[in-house]
Amino acid sequence: MQDGTITIRQTKFFKTRILPLPDSVVVELRAYIDARRRAGGSQDARSGLFWHERGDGHYTPEMITWLLADVIRRAGLKRLRGKTGPRVHDLRHSMVVNRILEWYRTDINPQDRLPFLATYLGHRDINSTLVYITVTQDLLHYANERFRAVGAPCLNLRQEVRS
Repeated sequence: MQDGTITIRQTKFFKTRILPLPDSVVVELRAYIDARRRAGGSQDARSGLFWHERGDGHYTPEMITWLLADVIRRAGLKRLRGKTGPRVHDLRHSMVVNRILEWYRTDINPQDRLPFLATYLGHRDINSTLVYITVTQDLLHYANERFRAVGAPCLNLRQEVRS
């Protein structure tokens, strides 16, 4: 917590990575860790971050999926029964699109940042990350504006050279 990062251990393909966290997330994680300590959770830095009082105290991937789906249902984004509505994996799509939109809004070229985004998601390269870029109207608008500012003048120069 001191350096504002979190270590994600043994993910898919047994990879480990260190991810930066926004200050607001660090504040909430510190509060959670304090509550976990008061509830009797492990204080070992190598133990899993998310803990519960039953069983061995670890959450399985299936439990996480069920809990997140329950939160999505309680928020009214998904019906109480059935599979209609957002899936847990859709959170990755939303995060990727919102990150790219924020880069456009702050005048950062998303193309330059895709390798960092791939690493954040645990991908070896951007090819796996591209799957998560859901084309939205906002994303098309910003991409179009970037092309108008950067690409279109290049096309006009080529047309002037030809004439």
